[in-house]
Amino acid sequence: MRVNLDVQSLRSFIKVGETKSFTRAAQALSLTQPAISQQIRRLEDLLGVELFVRERRQVLLTLEGEKLFGYAKDIVACNDKIGGLFEKEKRRETVVLGMPEHFCERVLPHIISNMAIQFPSTQMVVKVARSGVLMEAVKDGEIDLCLVIDELGIASEPPWHTLSVKWFGSAQAGLGDDLKDVPLVLFKPPCGFRSLAIRSLEACGLKWHCVYESEDLMSLRSAVQAGVGVTLLPYVAQAMGLRSLEGVSSLPRLPEFAVMLRERAGWNPGCRQQMLDLIRTAWASEYIDGPL
Repeated sequence: MRVNLDVQSLRSFIKVGETKSFTRAAQALSLTQPAISQQIRRLEDLLGVELFVRERRQVLLTLEGEKLFGYAKDIVACNDKIGGLFEKEKRRETVVLGMPEHFCERVLPHIISNMAIQFPSTQMVVKVARSGVLMEAVKDGEIDLCLVIDELGIASEPPWHTLSVKWFGSAQAGLGDDLKDVPLVLFKPPCGFRSLAIRSLEACGLKWHCVYESEDLMSLRSAVQAGVGVTLLPYVAQAMGLRSLEGVSSLPRLPEFAVMLRERAGWNPGCRQQMLDLIRTAWASEYIDGPL
């Protein structure tokens, strides 16, 4: 026989069996006695058996009621366990962190591991994008906080950290000092580093031509490692196969950049300060290019 048992009716059945009274069961469950009686009657009709018998001013389980009792407790316990599982998920806090790709290899693993240790009940979502995209996402309420990069001279707020930006070329291919037409490896627009590279060269009267465009950091670095051209990157984004071109005097000097931590308006969880401190600590453990 296939039946669809009502959990509330089973809950009432268990309580009547425990208290041996419809009245006391109703009080314990904050229900009326007629409601308890109706649930028990519905359960009996569904199963086709009597579950209780009245004896000496108390209500006792019948043989069929005794058979059902243990199963009913298991069903109700399983039901409550499932409810508790999803209630816990609803209470689980989510933090959306944004970060430029330049910082992901070194600082992000520290943040993830420390978050897992210090805030095990918090789920972290990471959005990797360029700083301009991240700042718009913070304004639009799509992410909670993010690390962003901007030129120090035009940053709209005091820097959280200062960062050097340098020209890089292949560690294998040589580059003459007397450059007339600079082969550039660039991120696709819009990109602040792309704009800075072009603007800096043109301000010095140097010609340039783009030999390679990339959407992502790994592809861009691969092109530079292959020796097809030069690029500029935050000093923290250097990698094996790249070398700094500070010794090439014809390349223009580059401005310092500011690293800032932006937060979504109204974002104020109870652990906000601890999370900010965690990110600062993770950064300091990897990047010592400027004052924290």
